[in-house]
Amino acid sequence: MLRTRSYSAGSRFWPGSRPRPRSRFWFALIATFVIGLPCQNNLSRGDDSLSNRIWLVSTRGASSCAPSLNQTTRIKFWSSDTGVPWQQTNVNHFFDCVNGDPVPLCIYVHENRVSAEEAWRRAKTIFCQLQQASQPQNDRFRLVVISWPSDRIGVRPRPDAQIKAQRSEMHGYYLAWLLDQIDPRVPVSLFGTSYGPRMITAALHLRAGGTIAGHQLAPTTVSARPAVRVALFASALDCDWLLPNHHHGRAMTQVERMLIAYNPSDSVLHWYPRLNGRGGPAALGYVGVSPSRLGVDSYKVQLMNVSRSVGKTHSWQAYEGNPAMMSRVAPYLLRQSDDLL
Repeated sequence: MLRTRSYSAGSRFWPGSRPRPRSRFWFALIATFVIGLPCQNNLSRGDDSLSNRIWLVSTRGASSCAPSLNQTTRIKFWSSDTGVPWQQTNVNHFFDCVNGDPVPLCIYVHENRVSAEEAWRRAKTIFCQLQQASQPQNDRFRLVVISWPSDRIGVRPRPDAQIKAQRSEMHGYYLAWLLDQIDPRVPVSLFGTSYGPRMITAALHLRAGGTIAGHQLAPTTVSARPAVRVALFASALDCDWLLPNHHHGRAMTQVERMLIAYNPSDSVLHWYPRLNGRGGPAALGYVGVSPSRLGVDSYKVQLMNVSRSVGKTHSWQAYEGNPAMMSRVAPYLLRQSDDLL
Protein backbone atom coordinates (compact mmCIF):
# COMPACT_ATOMS: atom_id res chain seq x y z
CA MET A 1 0.00 0.00 0.00
CA LEU A 2 1.22 3.46 -0.86
CA ARG A 3 1.67 5.52 2.26
CA THR A 4 2.43 9.16 2.84
CA ARG A 5 3.39 11.09 5.94
CA SER A 6 4.06 14.70 6.73
CA TYR A 7 7.84 14.31 6.50
CA SER A 8 8.68 10.86 5.17
CA ALA A 9 6.80 7.97 3.74
CA GLY A 10 7.78 4.65 2.28
CA SER A 11 6.14 2.40 -0.21
CA ARG A 12 7.35 -0.99 -1.38
CA PHE A 13 5.92 -2.75 -4.37
CA TRP A 14 8.62 -5.37 -4.99
CA PRO A 15 11.68 -6.68 -3.15
CA GLY A 16 14.77 -4.55 -3.66
CA SER A 17 15.08 -1.13 -5.21
CA ARG A 18 15.18 -2.25 -8.83
CA PRO A 19 13.08 -4.98 -10.48
CA ARG A 20 14.79 -7.96 -12.09
CA PRO A 21 14.02 -8.84 -15.73
CA ARG A 22 11.46 -11.49 -14.77
CA SER A 23 9.86 -9.05 -12.33
CA ARG A 24 9.60 -6.47 -15.09
CA PHE A 25 7.60 -8.93 -17.22
CA TRP A 26 5.05 -9.67 -14.50
CA PHE A 27 4.94 -6.04 -13.45
CA ALA A 28 4.15 -4.94 -17.01
CA LEU A 29 1.48 -7.63 -17.29
CA ILE A 30 -0.20 -6.56 -14.04
CA ALA A 31 0.05 -2.89 -15.06
CA THR A 32 -1.80 -3.66 -18.29
CA PHE A 33 -4.82 -4.98 -16.40
CA VAL A 34 -4.74 -2.44 -13.57
CA ILE A 35 -4.12 0.73 -15.58
CA GLY A 36 -5.47 -0.36 -18.93
CA LEU A 37 -4.55 -1.11 -22.49
CA PRO A 38 -2.75 1.35 -24.77
CA CYS A 39 -4.30 4.78 -25.04
CA GLN A 40 -5.82 4.43 -28.49
CA ASN A 41 -8.02 1.52 -27.40
CA ASN A 42 -9.32 3.35 -24.36
CA LEU A 43 -9.99 6.52 -26.32
CA SER A 44 -12.19 4.62 -28.75
CA ARG A 45 -14.51 3.84 -25.83
CA GLY A 46 -14.49 7.41 -24.54
CA ASP A 47 -17.35 9.73 -23.70
CA ASP A 48 -18.18 11.57 -26.93
CA SER A 49 -19.99 14.30 -24.97
CA LEU A 50 -16.60 15.84 -24.11
CA SER A 51 -14.67 16.84 -27.22
CA ASN A 52 -11.03 17.82 -27.59
CA ARG A 53 -9.92 16.04 -24.45
CA ILE A 54 -6.21 15.78 -25.21
CA TRP A 55 -4.08 18.79 -26.02
CA LEU A 56 -0.45 19.43 -26.78
CA VAL A 57 0.70 23.02 -26.25
CA SER A 58 4.16 23.65 -27.68
CA THR A 59 6.35 26.51 -26.52
CA ARG A 60 9.29 25.22 -28.57
CA GLY A 61 9.09 28.15 -30.98
CA ALA A 62 8.99 30.84 -28.29
CA SER A 63 12.05 32.63 -26.89
CA SER A 64 13.96 30.85 -24.13
CA CYS A 65 15.98 33.96 -23.26
CA ALA A 66 13.47 36.82 -23.28
CA PRO A 67 9.94 35.53 -22.64
CA SER A 68 7.28 38.16 -23.18
CA LEU A 69 3.65 38.63 -24.07
CA ASN A 70 4.61 39.08 -27.74
CA GLN A 71 6.31 35.69 -27.71
CA THR A 72 3.07 33.94 -26.71
CA THR A 73 1.95 34.25 -30.35
CA ARG A 74 4.62 31.64 -31.13
CA ILE A 75 2.94 29.01 -28.95
CA LYS A 76 1.36 26.23 -31.02
CA PHE A 77 -1.70 24.14 -30.19
CA TRP A 78 -2.72 20.63 -31.22
CA SER A 79 -5.79 18.66 -30.15
CA SER A 80 -6.84 15.04 -30.31
CA ASP A 81 -10.13 13.32 -29.77
CA THR A 82 -11.86 9.97 -29.89
CA GLY A 83 -10.64 8.16 -32.99
CA VAL A 84 -9.12 11.36 -34.38
CA PRO A 85 -5.39 11.96 -35.04
CA TRP A 86 -3.61 15.10 -33.89
CA GLN A 87 -4.90 18.28 -35.51
CA GLN A 88 -3.26 21.69 -35.30
CA THR A 89 -5.59 24.41 -34.11
CA ASN A 90 -5.27 27.87 -32.57
CA VAL A 91 -5.23 29.61 -29.22
CA ASN A 92 -8.85 30.77 -29.46
CA HIS A 93 -10.12 27.26 -30.06
CA PHE A 94 -8.06 26.00 -27.13
CA PHE A 95 -9.52 28.45 -24.63
CA ASP A 96 -13.03 28.08 -26.08
CA CYS A 97 -12.86 24.35 -25.35
CA VAL A 98 -11.19 24.61 -21.94
CA ASN A 99 -13.32 27.47 -20.64
CA GLY A 100 -16.56 26.44 -22.34
CA ASP A 101 -16.90 23.21 -20.33
CA PRO A 102 -15.20 23.59 -16.91
CA VAL A 103 -14.21 19.98 -16.27
CA PRO A 104 -10.95 19.20 -14.40
CA LEU A 105 -7.88 20.22 -16.38
CA CYS A 106 -4.63 18.32 -15.83
CA ILE A 107 -1.47 19.96 -17.16
CA TYR A 108 1.67 17.83 -17.49
CA VAL A 109 5.19 19.20 -18.07
CA HIS A 110 7.83 16.73 -19.26
CA GLU A 111 11.48 16.37 -18.32
CA ASN A 112 14.68 17.08 -20.28
CA ARG A 113 15.54 15.37 -23.59
CA VAL A 114 11.96 14.75 -24.71
CA SER A 115 11.34 15.28 -28.42
CA ALA A 116 8.17 16.79 -29.86
CA GLU A 117 7.22 13.35 -31.21
CA GLU A 118 7.68 11.75 -27.79
CA ALA A 119 5.57 14.48 -26.18
CA TRP A 120 2.72 13.69 -28.59
CA ARG A 121 2.97 9.98 -27.84
CA ARG A 122 3.16 10.55 -24.11
CA ALA A 123 0.04 12.76 -24.11
CA LYS A 124 -2.24 9.93 -25.18
CA THR A 125 -0.56 7.45 -22.86
CA ILE A 126 -0.97 9.69 -19.81
CA PHE A 127 -4.59 10.44 -20.67
CA CYS A 128 -5.26 6.71 -20.84
CA GLN A 129 -3.58 6.05 -17.51
CA LEU A 130 -5.40 8.85 -15.70
CA GLN A 131 -8.67 7.67 -17.19
CA GLN A 132 -8.18 4.06 -16.15
CA ALA A 133 -6.77 4.82 -12.70
CA SER A 134 -9.48 7.34 -11.80
CA GLN A 135 -12.26 6.32 -9.42
CA PRO A 136 -14.68 5.59 -10.96
CA GLN A 137 -13.21 5.24 -14.43
CA ASN A 138 -14.23 8.26 -16.46
CA ASP A 139 -12.89 10.75 -18.95
CA ARG A 140 -14.68 13.88 -17.79
CA PHE A 141 -11.41 15.75 -17.74
CA ARG A 142 -8.93 17.27 -20.13
CA LEU A 143 -5.19 16.71 -20.37
CA VAL A 144 -2.73 19.31 -21.63
CA VAL A 145 0.91 18.39 -22.24
CA ILE A 146 3.33 21.31 -22.33
CA SER A 147 6.03 20.58 -24.90
CA TRP A 148 9.11 22.78 -24.38
CA PRO A 149 12.49 22.81 -26.20
CA SER A 150 14.25 20.01 -24.36
CA ASP A 151 15.93 18.12 -27.22
CA ARG A 152 19.48 17.04 -26.41
CA ILE A 153 22.22 19.61 -27.02
CA GLY A 154 25.76 18.36 -27.69
CA VAL A 155 27.36 15.33 -26.10
CA ARG A 156 28.40 16.40 -22.61
CA PRO A 157 25.57 16.06 -20.09
CA ARG A 158 26.45 18.95 -17.78
CA PRO A 159 26.28 21.82 -20.34
CA ASP A 160 23.04 20.34 -21.66
CA ALA A 161 21.58 20.20 -18.14
CA GLN A 162 22.64 23.79 -17.42
CA ILE A 163 20.99 25.12 -20.59
CA LYS A 164 17.77 23.19 -19.94
CA ALA A 165 17.67 24.38 -16.34
CA GLN A 166 17.53 27.94 -17.64
CA ARG A 167 15.12 27.10 -20.46
CA SER A 168 12.60 25.29 -18.31
CA GLU A 169 12.47 28.19 -15.88
CA MET A 170 12.09 30.81 -18.62
CA HIS A 171 9.31 28.80 -20.24
CA GLY A 172 7.50 28.98 -16.93
CA TYR A 173 6.48 32.43 -18.17
CA TYR A 174 4.40 30.86 -20.96
CA LEU A 175 2.79 28.40 -18.57
CA ALA A 176 1.93 31.28 -16.21
CA TRP A 177 0.40 33.18 -19.13
CA LEU A 178 -1.64 30.11 -20.09
CA LEU A 179 -2.94 29.69 -16.54
CA ASP A 180 -4.05 33.31 -16.45
CA GLN A 181 -6.32 32.77 -19.48
CA ILE A 182 -8.18 29.82 -17.92
CA ASP A 183 -11.64 30.44 -16.51
CA PRO A 184 -11.59 30.45 -12.68
CA ARG A 185 -14.36 27.82 -12.72
CA VAL A 186 -11.98 25.24 -14.25
CA PRO A 187 -10.24 23.13 -11.57
CA VAL A 188 -6.57 22.94 -12.57
CA SER A 189 -3.93 20.38 -11.57
CA LEU A 190 -0.27 20.60 -12.56
CA PHE A 191 2.20 17.73 -12.54
CA GLY A 192 5.59 17.01 -14.04
CA THR A 193 8.94 15.30 -13.83
CA SER A 194 12.51 16.59 -13.36
CA TYR A 195 12.71 20.01 -15.05
CA GLY A 196 8.90 19.91 -15.40
CA PRO A 197 8.46 20.88 -11.72
CA ARG A 198 11.03 23.63 -12.23
CA MET A 199 8.78 25.14 -14.89
CA ILE A 200 5.66 24.62 -12.79
CA THR A 201 6.97 26.37 -9.68
CA ALA A 202 8.44 29.17 -11.83
CA ALA A 203 5.01 29.67 -13.43
CA LEU A 204 3.26 29.80 -10.07
CA HIS A 205 5.86 32.24 -8.72
CA LEU A 206 5.31 34.52 -11.73
CA ARG A 207 1.55 34.12 -11.46
CA ALA A 208 1.77 35.45 -7.90
CA GLY A 209 3.60 38.58 -9.06
CA GLY A 210 7.14 37.27 -8.67
CA THR A 211 10.10 38.00 -10.92
CA ILE A 212 12.56 35.55 -12.50
CA ALA A 213 15.74 36.80 -14.18
CA GLY A 214 14.15 40.24 -14.52
CA HIS A 215 11.02 38.88 -16.21
CA GLN A 216 7.55 39.37 -14.78
CA LEU A 217 4.13 38.36 -16.02
CA ALA A 218 2.36 41.19 -17.82
CA PRO A 219 -0.42 42.94 -15.84
CA THR A 220 -3.79 41.27 -16.20
CA THR A 221 -7.41 42.09 -15.50
CA VAL A 222 -7.94 38.72 -13.84
CA SER A 223 -9.53 39.46 -10.47
CA ALA A 224 -9.22 36.01 -8.92
CA ARG A 225 -6.62 33.33 -9.43
CA PRO A 226 -7.98 30.07 -7.96
CA ALA A 227 -5.44 27.88 -6.20
CA VAL A 228 -4.19 24.89 -8.21
CA ARG A 229 -3.33 21.35 -7.22
CA VAL A 230 0.26 20.24 -7.85
CA ALA A 231 2.20 16.95 -7.97
CA LEU A 232 5.98 17.11 -8.42
CA PHE A 233 8.05 14.04 -9.32
CA ALA A 234 11.88 13.86 -9.32
CA SER A 235 11.97 17.65 -9.08
CA ALA A 236 15.16 19.19 -10.50
CA LEU A 237 15.09 22.47 -8.59
CA ASP A 238 16.88 23.64 -5.46
CA CYS A 239 15.36 22.18 -2.31
CA ASP A 240 14.90 25.64 -0.73
CA TRP A 241 13.34 27.49 -3.68
CA LEU A 242 9.77 27.17 -2.38
CA LEU A 243 10.56 28.71 1.00
CA PRO A 244 9.19 32.21 1.68
CA ASN A 245 11.38 34.96 0.19
CA HIS A 246 13.42 32.43 -1.82
CA HIS A 247 13.79 32.01 -5.59
CA HIS A 248 10.27 30.65 -6.20
CA GLY A 249 9.02 31.81 -2.82
CA ARG A 250 5.63 33.05 -4.02
CA ALA A 251 4.65 29.80 -5.71
CA MET A 252 3.01 28.26 -2.64
CA THR A 253 0.52 31.13 -2.41
CA GLN A 254 -1.02 29.79 -5.64
CA VAL A 255 -1.31 26.21 -4.39
CA GLU A 256 -4.28 24.41 -2.87
CA ARG A 257 -2.36 21.17 -2.25
CA MET A 258 1.07 19.97 -3.32
CA LEU A 259 2.48 16.47 -3.48
CA ILE A 260 6.29 16.28 -3.51
CA ALA A 261 7.57 12.83 -4.44
CA TYR A 262 11.24 12.62 -3.48
CA ASN A 263 13.78 9.86 -3.96
CA PRO A 264 17.12 9.71 -2.07
CA SER A 265 18.18 6.93 -4.49
CA ASP A 266 17.71 8.96 -7.70
CA SER A 267 20.93 8.41 -9.68
CA VAL A 268 20.54 11.65 -11.68
CA LEU A 269 19.53 14.00 -8.86
CA HIS A 270 22.44 12.63 -6.85
CA TRP A 271 24.64 14.87 -9.04
CA TYR A 272 22.37 17.92 -8.90
CA PRO A 273 24.60 19.78 -6.37
CA ARG A 274 27.27 19.89 -9.11
CA LEU A 275 24.98 21.45 -11.71
CA ASN A 276 26.68 24.84 -11.34
CA GLY A 277 29.87 23.76 -9.59
CA ARG A 278 30.73 21.80 -6.49
CA GLY A 279 28.89 22.20 -3.23
CA GLY A 280 25.54 23.37 -4.61
CA PRO A 281 22.19 22.73 -2.92
CA ALA A 282 20.45 19.38 -3.14
CA ALA A 283 17.46 18.90 -5.40
CA LEU A 284 13.92 19.07 -4.06
CA GLY A 285 13.25 15.70 -5.67
CA TYR A 286 16.21 14.17 -3.84
CA VAL A 287 15.70 15.35 -0.25
CA GLY A 288 12.23 16.91 -0.18
CA VAL A 289 11.57 19.87 2.10
CA SER A 290 10.51 20.21 5.70
CA PRO A 291 6.92 21.52 5.57
CA SER A 292 7.46 23.51 8.75
CA ARG A 293 9.89 25.75 6.82
CA LEU A 294 7.10 26.79 4.47
CA GLY A 295 5.42 28.89 7.15
CA VAL A 296 1.69 29.48 6.69
CA ASP A 297 1.65 27.18 3.63
CA SER A 298 3.05 24.15 5.47
CA TYR A 299 -0.35 22.44 5.68
CA LYS A 300 -0.60 22.29 1.87
CA VAL A 301 2.31 19.90 1.37
CA GLN A 302 2.46 16.12 1.40
CA LEU A 303 5.79 14.33 1.03
CA MET A 304 6.16 10.87 -0.47
CA ASN A 305 9.42 8.91 -0.34
CA VAL A 306 9.31 6.81 -3.51
CA SER A 307 12.79 5.25 -3.35
CA ARG A 308 11.40 1.77 -2.66
CA SER A 309 9.07 1.92 -5.66
CA VAL A 310 11.22 3.50 -8.38
CA GLY A 311 14.75 2.72 -7.18
CA LYS A 312 17.48 4.76 -8.89
CA THR A 313 15.33 5.68 -11.90
CA HIS A 314 14.81 9.35 -12.79
CA SER A 315 12.37 9.04 -15.71
CA TRP A 316 8.60 9.55 -15.75
CA GLN A 317 8.11 5.99 -16.98
CA ALA A 318 9.06 4.68 -13.54
CA TYR A 319 6.13 6.58 -12.05
CA GLU A 320 3.49 6.08 -14.72
CA GLY A 321 4.30 2.34 -14.87
CA ASN A 322 3.53 1.87 -11.20
CA PRO A 323 -0.13 0.83 -10.77
CA ALA A 324 -0.21 1.41 -7.00
CA MET A 325 1.12 4.92 -7.41
CA MET A 326 -1.14 5.87 -10.33
CA SER A 327 -4.19 4.58 -8.49
CA ARG A 328 -3.47 7.21 -5.82
CA VAL A 329 -2.18 10.04 -8.01
CA ALA A 330 -4.98 10.00 -10.61
CA PRO A 331 -7.89 10.65 -8.18
CA TYR A 332 -5.75 13.35 -6.52
CA LEU A 333 -5.13 15.16 -9.82
CA LEU A 334 -8.75 14.76 -10.96
CA ARG A 335 -10.08 16.19 -7.65
CA GLN A 336 -11.74 12.89 -6.73
CA SER A 337 -9.61 12.67 -3.58
CA ASP A 338 -8.06 15.35 -1.37
CA ASP A 339 -4.94 13.43 -0.40
CA LEU A 340 -2.97 10.23 -0.99
CA LEU A 341 -3.39 8.59 2.41
